[in-house]
Amino acid sequence: MTPKELRSNRELIYFILSIIFSAFIYILAIASLFGIAILLVILAILLYANAIMLGSIRGNGIRISEKQFPDVYERVIHLSSKMNIKKVPDVFVIHSEGAFNAFATRFLGRNMVVIYSEVFELAREQGEAELDFIIAHELSHVNRRHVWKNILIMPAQFIPYLSQAYSRSCEYTCDREAAYHIQNGVAAKRALTILGVGKKLYKEVNEDAYLEQIHTESNVAVWLSEVLSSHPLLPKRIQAVGKFMQVNETPSYYSNSSKIALGIGALFAIFFAVYIGVIAFVTAGTFTYANLFSGSTLGETFSDDSFSYTQTPLMQAVIDADTETVNQLIEDGVDLEEQDSENTTALLLAIYEENDDIAEILLQAGADPNTADLYSNALTASINYENYYMASLLYEYGADPTEIDPEGYSAFDMLDVTNEEEFLEIIYNY
Repeated sequence: MTPKELRSNRELIYFILSIIFSAFIYILAIASLFGIAILLVILAILLYANAIMLGSIRGNGIRISEKQFPDVYERVIHLSSKMNIKKVPDVFVIHSEGAFNAFATRFLGRNMVVIYSEVFELAREQGEAELDFIIAHELSHVNRRHVWKNILIMPAQFIPYLSQAYSRSCEYTCDREAAYHIQNGVAAKRALTILGVGKKLYKEVNEDAYLEQIHTESNVAVWLSEVLSSHPLLPKRIQAVGKFMQVNETPSYYSNSSKIALGIGALFAIFFAVYIGVIAFVTAGTFTYANLFSGSTLGETFSDDSFSYTQTPLMQAVIDADTETVNQLIEDGVDLEEQDSENTTALLLAIYEENDDIAEILLQAGADPNTADLYSNALTASINYENYYMASLLYEYGADPTEIDPEGYSAFDMLDVTNEEEFLEIIYNY
């Protein structure tokens, strides 16, 4: 199959449109010294940001080679050869923090493929075909010079729909080319499913039900999210590659165009109604800048008090690091557990302010060591601040390291321990 046959139907059309628009912008810029300056500044900023990002990847990532994961390197060589890529791109693996992705780019004249660690782990878990598809997809971007083309048509990115449409068509092309070269449409569909739910749950996904979402989840919000995205919706990609590779039992679902059209119509109707309403208010003299800011239009005035941040004298003393006032207020019988608008107590405030001395005074006076606000409890806040002395002090006053904070974490979770012995070893010996 020729490269032309592998290319998605709309890629060339969108590329030509992008070239025409970009050429127009380049001509205008050349005709104006100011325009040239703007282009050069934008280009310099983009090149700088790209160089910093890729420099970090090359410095910290693991480069695949004959000495580093040679089995995967052999597959990169094999796929590059099948795709007639004469110079094999540099391939790096980087820690993904749970993200599941890969991308192709260029760095100082050399093509690069970057694979997130979650993707790479497929090879360690007998997912070679799926990993081959993802690698081949990125190699296809290199082979078709999509990185260079995106630089060339950079001005087209100022047209919201056009640049994203071209990018989506490129993704369809690379899906097709990757599936064709690994000759495994089933693995291609699985690899794309993995991008949606991860390398564990994808085995339990009902593919037909997932692809049915192309129709059932077809509305103006979903349509807008795709139109403004550089990648097609995953169910559409899975269905498209399955159809291209003629995988048996790949269903055919289509977007609900009438529902989308009604949604677009409703949006315009709402916008038009609001616009007419504003014009009517202004014309009638009942909606002016003066009464807008005075609040007279609504018959009431908004004051800063409605958004006030409640703060007790004890909290203010903690913020001011005023130990003498803190002691005096405790002696006067102040409520140690009084909270502000975010449920923060004076003890939590002392931890946030990293004032261990005042925090200890409050604990000695009977402050609750398990106090929690909308974000964390005292122990998880201390660990988040890497204040292990404070964590040990809280523990001594009765803080429970297994208690879950409002964000869903316990001190055990944050320190990645399973028992109290491991917890104590860290907070006392860090």
